[in-house]
Amino acid sequence: MLDACAVVVRDRGRVLDSVPAHCRGPLAELAEGYGEVWALLAQELRERDLPETDLAQPSSLGA
Repeated sequence: MLDACAVVVRDRGRVLDSVPAHCRGPLAELAEGYGEVWALLAQELRERDLPETDLAQPSSLGA
């Protein structure tokens, strides 16, 4: 997964140019889905660095 991300970062223009028109929509949806997966991974990694008391505190969001 990290290798695929490195390719996109390094060769984004080439990747964009090589995707056929009929695949652009589905590939965009796939990329968005992977973005959500990466965001969730980032959140979980950050949470592991928080003391347990911080995790138990209610969030001010939605209050």
